[in-house]
Amino acid sequence: MEDRIKRSIKPLSKEKGGEKRYSVSEYEECIRRTKDKNVKAWGKWLLAQFYHNNPHRQKDYLDKAIECYTDIMKEFSDYPFHEESLFRLGKLLFFEKLDHRKVCDVYQQLLKKYPRSKWVIIAKERVGLVRDNLTYPRALNYYILAEKYFEQGKYEKSIQNLLDIIEKYPKSGLASEALYLLGDIYHFKLKDYSKAIDEYQNLIQEFPQSRFVANAQFKIAECCRKLEKWQEAIKAYRKFIKDYSQYGYSDYAQFYIGQCYEKLEDWKKAKDTYSSISTNYPESIWTDIARNRIKYLDKHPGG
Repeated sequence: MEDRIKRSIKPLSKEKGGEKRYSVSEYEECIRRTKDKNVKAWGKWLLAQFYHNNPHRQKDYLDKAIECYTDIMKEFSDYPFHEESLFRLGKLLFFEKLDHRKVCDVYQQLLKKYPRSKWVIIAKERVGLVRDNLTYPRALNYYILAEKYFEQGKYEKSIQNLLDIIEKYPKSGLASEALYLLGDIYHFKLKDYSKAIDEYQNLIQEFPQSRFVANAQFKIAECCRKLEKWQEAIKAYRKFIKDYSQYGYSDYAQFYIGQCYEKLEDWKKAKDTYSSISTNYPESIWTDIARNRIKYLDKHPGG
């Protein structure tokens, strides 16, 4: 069996072919008894993935996965799967155990040892989320569960956890995060653009200093456009340009205003809007497209 572990790191549930299939307990015993460091390391990694990917098979599988990842973190830092083990351990502690302090410890190790890891952004965001909200641990748990259900596509459960934050912990910093995520769920997942607009507007009104207000205003305009409410979309895009131009994307907003005028068949205002892009945003990706729209409208005055 040790030779087999050396040759293969496939999860147990994926193994096929004519070779003898070993039980999980046999793998566990082999790894426990071996004195070969490579066998122990790769075996722990193989078992950790199996436990992690099959939590429905046995109640203690997630705990066993955490135990294996923890052993890898402490004992096998020079192996190629150490980085991923840290991320997977952090994810289990974050979503399944809600162990705020251990999550930070694990992700900090990941950030320190692997500063160019593909998981750096996620790790930093989760550490920041936890540290900024330790004074509201229950609100933090609601938000983590909302993210978990969001990732699983269980949007109604995610929404309920977000509403719990807004209703029970309106003074917490997570209330604005909850409103923004609510808006995004309605916007991008449930395609309920009217409800999305309501949540984005609530965010802007109740938390005007939130880091999400600029994005929320832009997304209000996007939702209006998807609802084909062209005048409301124009108004929302203009508000974005007026109040949040320092955040970028004003050229996008200006171009979409031109499109809205085309939908309203107001050709003059459409051309004037497109023309302003060349003047105000000469380096924009929309500049050439706007010029082409002007040429098209000049050749086809009726649209």
